[in-house]
Amino acid sequence: MVGGASGRGPGIPARNERPMVMDTQAVAETVDEMASLLRSDGADLRLVSADPRTDRIEISLVLDGAECEDCVLPAELLRQMISDALARRVSGEFELVLHDPRS
Repeated sequence: MVGGASGRGPGIPARNERPMVMDTQAVAETVDEMASLLRSDGADLRLVSADPRTDRIEISLVLDGAECEDCVLPAELLRQMISDALARRVSGEFELVLHDPRS
């Protein structure tokens, strides 16, 4: 899991605290912002799902328009950048799944 560091464990709210619910609109906006960085290389990101019940965010890297797949950020760096961007905008913990056709 990525994000949040409450020490209580995922999904266990403190007394008088509501459980955090994933803001799917913030997820979509963040994915679009990150995708804009890749479009100059002909790549794109597609949000597959953002499930508030499981705190799972699934994204696909699309390379259909990329002339040079190696010119797109390496998978681990791309995953870290997306994860960091999401952590700044999405409250609580989440699992990020990045489908990268290069791996």
